[in-house]
Amino acid sequence: MRFIAGVALMGVSFLVYPAYSLIILLLPFSKEIKVGVIAAASLLSWGVFSAGIYLAGREGYDWLKRLSLWRR
Repeated sequence: MRFIAGVALMGVSFLVYPAYSLIILLLPFSKEIKVGVIAAASLLSWGVFSAGIYLAGREGYDWLKRLSLWRR
């Protein structure tokens, strides 16, 4: 269950990248505020991605090893 939650968090963390264009085009604020919002969104995205990696943990690593084409 932790693995699924971790992978879901990693996937959700990538949703911030399409939001950058929306922030730049649609927010009616100054350039400095837009840069601050983008920086905060990026930090939040990396935090969520890191939490996903933590939750996926060893189970995710073992799953990737089983799928690996480069088995010895």
